[in-house]
Amino acid sequence: MIGMPEGTWAIAGGKGGVGKSVVTLSAAYWLGRLKHQVALLDGDLGGANLHTMLGVRIPPRTLDDFVLKRVPTLDDLLLDTSLEGVRLIAGGSDTPALANPNYAQKTRLLRAMAAIETDLLLVDLGAGTSLNTLDLFLAAPNRVVVLTPQPTSIQNAYGFIKAAFFRLVAKELRGTPLKNLLDPGQFREAGAPQTAEELFQEIAIGAPDAIDAVKRAVDDLEIHLIVNMIRSPKEEKVGPVVSEVCRKFLGVRTRILGAIPYDPKIERWALAMEQGALIRQAGDGGALRCAYDIAYRMADRTRQADSERTKRAS
Repeated sequence: MIGMPEGTWAIAGGKGGVGKSVVTLSAAYWLGRLKHQVALLDGDLGGANLHTMLGVRIPPRTLDDFVLKRVPTLDDLLLDTSLEGVRLIAGGSDTPALANPNYAQKTRLLRAMAAIETDLLLVDLGAGTSLNTLDLFLAAPNRVVVLTPQPTSIQNAYGFIKAAFFRLVAKELRGTPLKNLLDPGQFREAGAPQTAEELFQEIAIGAPDAIDAVKRAVDDLEIHLIVNMIRSPKEEKVGPVVSEVCRKFLGVRTRILGAIPYDPKIERWALAMEQGALIRQAGDGGALRCAYDIAYRMADRTRQADSERTKRAS
């Protein structure tokens, strides 16, 4: 897997309507005000709209230009935004290859993402569990799933994490007798492994030489959760519940990156930005304060990871 800088954060959601893009923009806003250089990449391949949310109707350059090799690097696509310290790489929509990149195109994109000159790279992924979305998610050292307390959102968030888990294991099984075990759709069939324990048992029997690598990959998989639009203290328990389910059935470690209450001020801020204005967030409470706390944790975790990597290299 291509090594990404520690400041790379992939932000996903199991379904649309969870406020993922607004959470991403709000975190980017605070990171910029904390004097970090931030690059936003619209990772909704083929369905980009992050530029519209930033008040850019027709971006002068997009990921299409990189895919078609009109520009050599993603840095050539960076656009200034109304957010302090925040630049945007707008997603494309005119190139079919962008919506369904082949292996070589995906590898080239990931290498280019790793080379972007910025302190933090926030990748706003599309909703759902397409293989391209899962691969971008897994390539980042920091992975975030945004969900709401709604039952359908909880179910879809767990489904996304489960799909990412199976995608990770499937990559480790390439070149083994079980290389087709987790092909899309097959692991939903009756009798197919559905939990980490069942999967490890099958691998230990069918591809014993791969079991150690698979377990190491799963041990290294950590996912952050943001529960958005909380309306009551009871709904704050959603994050820990999802974390426990992921640990019990998938063996996947999750961390609660933050919980954000429902707050119309965030919606008004996002709407104003889309219309070309910018209301400075005061951070004096509610969702605004929680978004600041999340951005601070992201910056602090990035700093700690960079420090640990430097120590290991010395």
